Formats: sequence, C-alpha cells, structure tokens
Amino acid sequence: MTSNAKAMAGDNPRLARIVRVSRTMATITLVAAAAVPAALLAVLVFHPPGLDDWLMEALKASSRTVLTPETRIAAMVIAAVPAALGVMVLLLLHRLFLGFARGQILVPASGRILRRIGIVIVALGPLEILLRALASVVLSLPNPPGQREVVVGISSDDITTIISGILLIVLGWTLEEAARIADENRQFV
Repeated sequence: MTSNAKAMAGDNPRLARIVRVSRTMATITLVAAAAVPAALLAVLVFHPPGLDDWLMEALKASSRTVLTPETRIAAMVIAAVPAALGVMVLLLLHRLFLGFARGQILVPASGRILRRIGIVIVALGPLEILLRALASVVLSLPNPPGQREVVVGISSDDITTIISGILLIVLGWTLEEAARIADENRQFV
C-alpha cells in the first residue's frame, strides 16, 4: 500500500477494506489474465482432444460437427477473439484495482477505465453473435452440399452482456463526473 493510501485508509475502515480487497483483486486479475492464454496453450500442447472440446463449447457447435485440421485452425482463430477480449477486460480490471489499492478511488482515471471495460463488454455481445454465426459456417464447410449451415441466434446471455456493458459505461461516466465535482469542491476549500 502506498503511503498516500495508508494515510487515507488509516482513519477510515471502509476505505482500508477497499484498499485491501483491491490489492487482492489486482493480483487475482493479473494472474487470471496470464492464466487464460497459458491454459489454452497447455491444452493445445498436452491434451489436444481437450482443445476440441473447448472449441466446440466456446463456439456452441453442433454435436455432429467433426473438426478437420482446417476447420480446427479456423475455429481456434474465431474462439481466440472473445478470449482475447476477456484477457483485455482482466487487464483493465487489474489497472482499476491497482489504482484503488493505491487509494486512487474517486479520480477521473478510474471512471475512464471502468468505461473502457464497459465498451469492451458491450462490443463482446454482438461480436459473439457474429462469431457464432461465422463458426457455424466454417465448421459445416466439410459437410456435403445441402448439409452446410448458417446458425444465427441471440441468447439472453448476449442481451445480459450488452446491458452489463452499458451499465459499466454509465457508471464510468458517473465516476468521472463525481471525481470532477469532488476536485472542484477541494479547490474551493
């Protein structure tokens, strides 16, 4: 904890708890961001059938889909997009928690980071709909003519993702505005 965070938290047990939890979460989010690609690489190297299972689950593929070497590569590229965005969100969360752990709570930077997290999450909703449709085409290419398919679907998860992202964007704006007002008030004193 920085000396500024210690001084602020010393008089306020709630702030001390925010700082303590944020320090823990900064570590957890950084480890998780590193673990996602490491786990995928480990599955690829040590348990390739597990990769197929993950791809089929990640892309919501039909149970009758058979992966060929070409479709497996294409599926890996498609599935890597939301995984990369997930890592991006984890890294942004790490920055946010790291700032909170340093006592930088009511500052504009926190609002901007929260807004960026929301933007990534909002983008993830429609992007996953498009990626699942693309995956259905790619994964059915080896099928004989007449058995290829394009599957487009919107789930409640997609809608929840978009709404959650919008909520984070608005909370980010709110936090930025609250920080601006708090800074103005400090200047009057």
